[in-house]
Parts: sequence; structure tokens; C-alpha cells
Amino acid sequence: MTDVSSASFIPRRVSGPQGARETIAADGAAIVSGLPDEASAVAFARQVMGDKAVRCGTQFEATKTGGAREAMTVAAQPADHRGRKRDFGSAEERMVAHNDGFAFGDYAPDHLFLWCERPADTGGDSFLVDTARLMALLDADPAHADLVDFCRTVDIDHSEPNYPQGAFTPITRTTPSGRFQGRFHPYLAPVEGPAEKAHWPFVRSWEARVHQARDTGPMFRVEAGEMICIDNYRVLHGRDGHSDPQRKVCSIWGWSRDAVAIPEGPLDIVVPKIPMAS
Repeated sequence: MTDVSSASFIPRRVSGPQGARETIAADGAAIVSGLPDEASAVAFARQVMGDKAVRCGTQFEATKTGGAREAMTVAAQPADHRGRKRDFGSAEERMVAHNDGFAFGDYAPDHLFLWCERPADTGGDSFLVDTARLMALLDADPAHADLVDFCRTVDIDHSEPNYPQGAFTPITRTTPSGRFQGRFHPYLAPVEGPAEKAHWPFVRSWEARVHQARDTGPMFRVEAGEMICIDNYRVLHGRDGHSDPQRKVCSIWGWSRDAVAIPEGPLDIVVPKIPMAS
């Protein structure tokens, strides 16, 4: 089996918006420190996007209590006609690697900033998976030639159960602005139709490679006042399980002029309806 552990990485710690911007462009993510409050974090995030910034703000605060409340609401939602059911899980579980805003398709933010107000006493360490690096590792192994071709060329369904996106696209692609985009979340599925059965093994194989990269690569701890700055198109993220009710991380979503689409209003991750075009 191809070793994909190097697709998972610990981001470099940098200072200043310019340093963060350059490191994100090179590596896919960076860590900055010295941000004492949420307002400072949002302001810094906008500075990272610079002149291209269009929209930036806190999407949600990740806490054990808030997550449990949202999980209960989502658990009451029905499975779709394919048997897929949404599940937010629990804080004690290791998260599935994902791009934030995946439910919104092209309207997902192209930048993600995870600001830590208070880390968990134990557990809750973060991980990042660079999908560009993962694809390069798979491409170097002839055994994965069919999977690589599938990821690049075959349209699949990126929607969450019961919340269709109205369009199908490949797992990896180049956006109109020239950005690499590689996506994963737990509800990926083939497009329904005559090729569905033949396509499922490729979707499952991509899932397995992402899980492998997450579970064999490094994790890292983010302290209070630190923020992970992420290319949300390229890099998957998540955290290990924890049981600390005081842990608090703010997920800040940013859209630049490089984004595929920019929503006009707020986005609801509990009921992720696709917004109207801007």
C-alpha cells in the first residue's frame, strides 16, 4: 500500500499577514499566534486575504455544548433515498477530515481560519491533509492510476443527504481562478445512474486514502491565541477527540475574489440550503 502519511502535515508557525499568505500559498496552511480575541482573529484573517478579500467572519464557535446541541438537531433529520444520513458525531470522536462548508458546494469558503480561544486540557489535537500532496503520492504509484484518473475526470455528488447542490463535479479540479481544489467529506457518492455501481469503489478508495493519511500522519496542538490559516480548497482538516467542555475554537470563513462563488447572506450548517447566486 502506498505510504500517504506525508500528505498529513504540521503547518509552519509564521508572523504577520504577509508571512501567513505566502506560507498558505506554498504549503496550504500556516499557524500564527498573538491573537488575543475573536475580533483580532477576524481582522487578521481579512488581512491575510488582502486586497482580494470579499467577505470574512466567524461562521460558528466550536464547543462541546454547542456541538452536542447541533448534533441532536441533525440526528432528527431523516436519511435520504440512498440511505445516507447526516451525523455530526460527538466531541469524543476523532473528526472526519473535511473541507469546511462542503455542504454548500461552490459557495464553500476558499479560506478557513481556526482561532483557538481555549484548547482542551487533553486531546483535541489538530490534523491537516494536503489533497494536492495526496494526489501527487497516488499519481507516483501506477497501482493508483485508475483512482487518480477518476478523481480528476469523473463527476460525483458532493452534496449532503437531502440537501442537493444541483451540480456535479470531480473530486479534484482546477478552479476558474487557477486554484487546485481537492475535496472530501463523509457523504461523497457517485452520481445516480447506470455508472453508479462501477463508481462506488473509486469513491471508497479515495475515502480510504484520506483516512489513511489522517491516521498515519502527525497531529499538533494549537494553544490559546493561536490560529490555523488554511487554504480550504486544498487542505482538509479536523481534530482528535476530547472531553473538555471548556474548549473553544472559532471557525472563521473567508471568501476572496478567487472563490468559485460567494454567497450573499449567512450559511446554516445545520440546514445547509444552497444560497442564491451573488
